[in-house]
This record gives sequence, structure tokens and C-alpha cells, in this order.
Amino acid sequence: MNHSSPNPRIQRLTPLDDALARLAAETPLAPPLTRAVADATGAVLASDIRAPADLPASPVAYSDGWAVNAEDLVGASAYSAAVIAPPPTWVDADDPMPSGVDSVVPPDAVTIPAPGMAEASASVAPGHGVRNTGQDVKSGALLIPAGTRLAPRHIGILTLSGFGTIDVRMPRIRIVLASAAAARHADMVRMWLQLAGTEIAETISVPGARNDLAAAYRKPGADFILSLGGTGQGRSDCAVAALKDAGTVELQGVALRPGETSSFGRVGTVPVLLLPGRADGVIAGVLALAKPIVTGLSGLTQPDWLAPVRLASKASSTIGLTEFFLGLPEKEAIRPLPLDEAGFEALGRAVGWFTVPPGSEGFAAGDVVHLRPFQPR
Repeated sequence: MNHSSPNPRIQRLTPLDDALARLAAETPLAPPLTRAVADATGAVLASDIRAPADLPASPVAYSDGWAVNAEDLVGASAYSAAVIAPPPTWVDADDPMPSGVDSVVPPDAVTIPAPGMAEASASVAPGHGVRNTGQDVKSGALLIPAGTRLAPRHIGILTLSGFGTIDVRMPRIRIVLASAAAARHADMVRMWLQLAGTEIAETISVPGARNDLAAAYRKPGADFILSLGGTGQGRSDCAVAALKDAGTVELQGVALRPGETSSFGRVGTVPVLLLPGRADGVIAGVLALAKPIVTGLSGLTQPDWLAPVRLASKASSTIGLTEFFLGLPEKEAIRPLPLDEAGFEALGRAVGWFTVPPGSEGFAAGDVVHLRPFQPR
């Protein structure tokens, strides 16, 4: 009886940097989509957004109070009130300023001792309490550059600037579960991809079925296909063979620990990433390989957030492999732990991750490394 996998054997492991360079060079931009501003959080802006008009369009009150002409209050104090006749107009925050006045004084700075007159007990500089024309933004100013992942603050800027819809990139992802074990990680991967500003087109489970896997890879309607499991030499592992049936396999095996059996190819122009089905391989593969593909598809230009941290103990690695480490908090430093040695408790406590490059045997205690976040920026 033949117990071998239909997957070809890995001939050599491609260095991670070489794999990433290849992924970046061959990943097309996803087409832009028009979305309501309220539904665009997490998506990546497809084109520059410029202010359509001055904001505010005319001077408005910055706070509640009395609209006055600052010149009329020169020298006013609690001991020598300035008389204003007729009395000033009351304005609420964001009300247009009445003509002929240039400032707003607090409510308790003005009293009305008799009809037709008022007394001011404080002086202010011209423009106090007022937002002038274009003070928030000038017409034509760059509000948000293309390639920005939209956060709640961007949604606020767009709404206040009068935008109802915008063009964004939200790559459509198909998740394919190529092994029974990989199904346990589907929710984690789906949530990460959604946080990265993608749309999950569908999730297809076809463990160990080569023809069905090939059909899932060929199926149109996705900008990127992420397949979990079936990349090794197990009897039912056939993801690499199925991708070869459906399209092309451009690299098989990456010098990344964990995640050595990760492979990459495409069906037509659609990139297909195959990750091993183990939890550690999925985590390393999503962060080190899938994330750059999603970044390229969405056109994200913001750099990764990196936190310099000091190691509480050494991080030993094998020459020739990029090794993936978790960072666990330990007083004012972090304790490094290889991902392939981490249990659920360590994974739950980790505050970020880093890698040791293939040409290094690791880092010593006290060295500074740059910790990366688990969640997409």
C-alpha cells in the first residue's frame, strides 16, 4: 500500500527575505471599491482625500458664550466693567458668528443690569473663542493620503468634511481548509483577516480531497486565496499537488520556523498561499507571509509599528532559518520564547513577536529587539 503524499518533496527552503521579495513583486493591487464612510473602518484608502471646501466655511463660535467685539472690551475687569450697548448676542458652540463681532467671552463675563445694555467684566484678544474660516482645514488640503488604513479618527474627519462614500481597497479573501486539523484555526484566521481590512468571500472546507481542493483554488471571485493544512508529506496531504493542478507552484518550502512547509503560487493572477495546518505554523505564516500579501493587495503604505524592547534572556536560533519568537512581559523587559515551543498560556500572555534572521545564532540577554504587534496596524 502506498502511504506517500501526492505533494512533491521540498527540494530546498527559500529564505524568508527572498520569499517576501517575490511575493511583493508579484502581488497586484486589489481593485478599488466604493464604500459608505461609516462602513470603511479598517479598509485602506485607494486615493488621496482632499478637503472639498474651507472648514469652517465662515467664522463660528468655539464655545458657548457672548459674541462681542474685542475692541469694545479693552481694559474691562471685575473692578471696571465695560458697558456694551446694545447687549451682545448669545451663541452656542458651532453657531455662525454674527456680523460685526470677532470674539466670544464666557457666560459669566457679561451681565445684563438693565434692558438695552450689558456690562463685561473681562477683556479678550480678538478672535478669542472663535474658529475662523478654514481654521480646521483649507480647501484642497490633503486630509488623508492614499494607502492609509482608516481608523475611527479618519472616519470622523471624512464625515465632518462632508464625504458620504469613498473608494477603498478591501481585498476579497477565500479561506480554504485543506485538512481537518486546520478547521480549528479558521475563526482565528478569519478574524485576523477582517481586522486587516479584508472581506472574507467564503470559507471552503475540503480536507484531503485533491480534485475538490484544485476546484476551490480555481474558483473565481477572490483577490487572494489562503489555504490552511495539507502542505506536508502526510498520506492525505495534497494542497501543493492540488495547486499545481489548478495553477502554478512558484515556491515550495520557506526557511521559517515554524512554517517550513509553507508554499506559494497562483491561479491566473490570483496569489495562493499554502500554510501548514499546525497552530504555530498558521500563526507564523499569517504574520510573516499572509500579512505582506494583504498589505500589497490593499496598497497599505503605513510602516509597521515597532517597539524597541530589551531581552530578559537570550534568544537562540539555528543558522539558515528565520526563527519566530514570542515576547512575554517580564518586569521592564521581555522574555523570548520560540513559537514552536509555546503553549496556549504563553501565546495568551505574549505582547508581540519578533524574528531572528537566518544569518544569526540569536540575541543575547540585554540586547534590544523590535517587537511587532499581533493585530494589523
